[in-house]
Amino acid sequence: RQERLMIGAAANTPMEIVKEAHRKYYEAGGYSGDRYSWTVQTFLPGCKGKRILEVGCGTGKLLELLFPDNEVSGVDASEEGIAACRSRGILAHCMDASSEPLPYPDEWFDAVICLETFEHMPNPYYALMEVRRVLKRDAKLICSVPNPNWGHIMLYPGLFEYKSFCQFLEQCGFQILRVEPWEWAPREIILPASLRRFRLLRSRYVAGVLLRGLALLWRGAGRFPAFCYWLWTFEAVKTEMGNAPLLTRQSMQTSPKG
Repeated sequence: RQERLMIGAAANTPMEIVKEAHRKYYEAGGYSGDRYSWTVQTFLPGCKGKRILEVGCGTGKLLELLFPDNEVSGVDASEEGIAACRSRGILAHCMDASSEPLPYPDEWFDAVICLETFEHMPNPYYALMEVRRVLKRDAKLICSVPNPNWGHIMLYPGLFEYKSFCQFLEQCGFQILRVEPWEWAPREIILPASLRRFRLLRSRYVAGVLLRGLALLWRGAGRFPAFCYWLWTFEAVKTEMGNAPLLTRQSMQTSPKG
């Protein structure tokens, strides 16, 4: 019996695994609206008459802010999240964006939003290439990922190091225009692990001042102090990268030449 169960579990597709893991993700409700309001005000102020897709739309709180003046759509792997979106009158599809094609034509959207979703995906490359496909040329991608240093569970922690994620976006044909932070990271992460056990050093007066001082220093040098914040939001645009996607180019370059 145990062998049969193991075989059954192994037979699950990536889509089935993701949907089951997130089916009741929003059972306790959605997240605070402050995050969504800030995103719209920061990256899409006064947005009107645009087609906008949110990948990982949750319960639809962000799309609801854009809904009156724009044509909005959402996708999410959570059945409960999609049901909440539809109750708000928002067109939404339950799907795994990391293994299923987005149900939209090429170059359809003026903007795609994807907040704290890539780190949940078994195949973030496929999802990002699908996002690229449905975006118009020079259209905007707004995406955010958590800082892995503060303890958020990641499927691929190395991908979500700040420099690595920037390179991932650029490798997939996006130009990063700016990065904005959302809330400070826990102040103790600025300290080496060996010093975090000392209460005085991790206090708001020592670690907190150090955190803000480093942020000012980095910004003064024209750099983004990614380590100081627990969330990074990227504004990027789709750029031209040739006709063949990365996977096709890799296959052509590495295949046996005879």
